[in-house]
Amino acid sequence: MPAAKSVTITARIPTTLAKKLEAYAKAAKRTRSWVIEDILDRYVDNEMAIVKAVLEGIEAADRGEMIPHDEVFRKLAEKSAARRREMKKKAA
Repeated sequence: MPAAKSVTITARIPTTLAKKLEAYAKAAKRTRSWVIEDILDRYVDNEMAIVKAVLEGIEAADRGEMIPHDEVFRKLAEKSAARRREMKKKAA
């Protein structure tokens, strides 16, 4: 498989963060570039998943697919009470 094309990005970061990156790269036996790429890749994937979920929620709200506030809290209270009962049974 051919190597993926890459671009160089310059970022100004605090010295303390640079030292952490260097230490992590050394411990992981990887280059700083590899570490930064790996961290950014995972971070961006996670953030994109959050943005997607928020947008889906907004679209659902726009369609009127919402649960009333009091119903949400009623269900949470029921689940919390059930969880407390279960924990008491296990403790007994």
